[in-house]
Amino acid sequence: MKKKNSKPWFRQTRWSYIGNSWQGALCYIPYLIVLGLTLNYSIVSSNGLTEVIFKLFPSWIATTIVMQWFASNKI
Repeated sequence: MKKKNSKPWFRQTRWSYIGNSWQGALCYIPYLIVLGLTLNYSIVSSNGLTEVIFKLFPSWIATTIVMQWFASNKI
């Protein structure tokens, strides 16, 4: 029989979620890696600041929406 983890992974803040356990904190590592990789790709493959912003905006918004959805379902 499995022991149920009584501590939720995330806790809700004003408009976001923060890791409340080691599992919740560990979930932010892939999220931060994706943000860093898209930032690196955008800077390397772009000619100017505006092009970097236009490449970053959709991917960062989509990644953040997925992370918020995951955190809201793991409470």
